[in-house]
Amino acid sequence: MKNLAIIAEYNPFHNGHLYHLNKSKELTNANCTIALMSGNFLQRGVPAMWDKYTRSKMATTAGIDLVLELPFPYATGSAKDFASGAVNILNSLNSIDYLCFGAETDNIDLLTKIADIINTEPDYYKEQLNIELSKGLSFPHARTLAITNYIGSKHPDLINIINQPNNILAIEYIAALRKINSKIQPVIIKRHSAMYHDQTLYGSISSASAIRTHIQSNDFDMDKLKSDIPLEIYDIVVSNYNHTWPIDVDKLTPYIQYKLLNPCNYSEICDISLDMANKLNKLSPVSNYQDIIKALSSKDLTNTRISRSLIHLLLDYKEADRDMFLANNYSLYANILSFRKESSQLIKTINQQSSIPLITKKADFNKYLSNYKHINQNIAKTMWDLDTKATVLFNCLVYNSYGTILPSDYNIQLPII
Repeated sequence: MKNLAIIAEYNPFHNGHLYHLNKSKELTNANCTIALMSGNFLQRGVPAMWDKYTRSKMATTAGIDLVLELPFPYATGSAKDFASGAVNILNSLNSIDYLCFGAETDNIDLLTKIADIINTEPDYYKEQLNIELSKGLSFPHARTLAITNYIGSKHPDLINIINQPNNILAIEYIAALRKINSKIQPVIIKRHSAMYHDQTLYGSISSASAIRTHIQSNDFDMDKLKSDIPLEIYDIVVSNYNHTWPIDVDKLTPYIQYKLLNPCNYSEICDISLDMANKLNKLSPVSNYQDIIKALSSKDLTNTRISRSLIHLLLDYKEADRDMFLANNYSLYANILSFRKESSQLIKTINQQSSIPLITKKADFNKYLSNYKHINQNIAKTMWDLDTKATVLFNCLVYNSYGTILPSDYNIQLPII
């Protein structure tokens, strides 16, 4: 039996994701597909538009056999943390043969070369990186220029290749796999049709960003989504409109206001620099979420980095926690969000082979954990508390927006398709 893995957000699952899924199966001849999906908060530091259980139901309905949750620290982390956390969890399952991911280029040799530069950090590369950082550039921009200077002019389109969002993650996936000498084989699916930031609805394959932008527009028409979302999951995507979704970043305003009213040692929070901490101390709580992001912006900080920092502040995710997770090889457990009925053998196989617990019944988390003596239980519980607290925060956003009470992680009935 061959198993392939996909790392995704599915916000929402659309035709491009279905193309990626089918192409992955075609290229690998895998028997089963496991998706490691972000929870209720995403890599851009924003809440998902739909809750994680609804999005996982979309995925399993579309043909994914098993959906696992990418823990909050990685789902809302930098590209490196996102990729390293995900890859280490998948590797710990000891059941994954392929990791299939989309990219704007399918030049795996070039992406691998860049990944090796990131892993080995040759002296000339580090020298170039420090030069660019000294100019006040953001780390992603400085790293792009340093890599370009290191490789040279053989690839004239190199900067554009490195800066493409899916290529950035592809490089980090490859780097993470090679760093741990994983047996998981990387497989690139070249991005088809709409690009990551494309805001156009094409009526076939549109980006998730375009779909969300249309939903938030004044001329939103549900019927316009039918051609961009697989028919078998269209009803899931659109059900409960204005009852549980849409959720957007503005819903976080009262929570960040509360944090500004009750200041803490901001510099202890993951991704908050001393400069950002000083700015937070000077901000008025009488602001909305988007204005706070603008007030914190600078040329060396992207809005995405700021958004991640703020969501970490809301859930009290500290830099010391991040260091602790990284020091313990990232992977501590795998939390099931949904699965297909016929996947019971897959779950059984993973349970037999995995070096981390596979969590089905959330209330029994401690019991699952007790069977894996090599895992530090206190550290695993710290991560688990962040995951479950993130669910509660998201459920608060839904309740405050629509008066709807979503189930917690402890009383959810998992979607089984």
